[in-house]
Amino acid sequence: METLEVHGPFSFRGENSIFDHSEAWVNGFYIWCVEVKPSYYRAYYVGEALDVAQRHKRHLRDCLKGNYQAHCLDGLRRNQSILMHRPGDGMIPRFAHIDREEFNNDFIDNMHLFFAELPKTGDKKADKLLRCRYEAGVVRHIENAGLNVLNVGRISNWSGEPSQVQLETNGVKIEALSGELVSI
Repeated sequence: METLEVHGPFSFRGENSIFDHSEAWVNGFYIWCVEVKPSYYRAYYVGEALDVAQRHKRHLRDCLKGNYQAHCLDGLRRNQSILMHRPGDGMIPRFAHIDREEFNNDFIDNMHLFFAELPKTGDKKADKLLRCRYEAGVVRHIENAGLNVLNVGRISNWSGEPSQVQLETNGVKIEALSGELVSI
């Protein structure tokens, strides 16, 4: 059984920005979380990238432009899905009184970012499949725990032999993931 270190929490900007950490410019998967209480996090989004930090530059830009759907932060902390912003439409009607730009900035400033590095094989297709395998395994593990992953990229099916990895988060806890055996 493999143990995989999940680094974080990082922020999109300001103190402890993911862009300021050299170890974030790696091939791997990542998890966006909301802080439920000090050092205790709940997953919101799981993704994968050839370069985690570079992917987050695009995420930051797109979030601030309003190109993503976004949910109520307090709802996420309670594991409730309350859609507040829809790409292209802006704030949904019952939240139209909230300034979209202010909402998007607050959303970005309250996301806590985690990532894990995965080895590269040198084969782009094989590397992508491995990242997607981990992404899908993490999502399925959270779903099986009865928790909400509200957004996720594609869920890839893995046709190889299943294996397990233990996720370590060093001093913080991501609900349903820290110290868990995840089937990938």
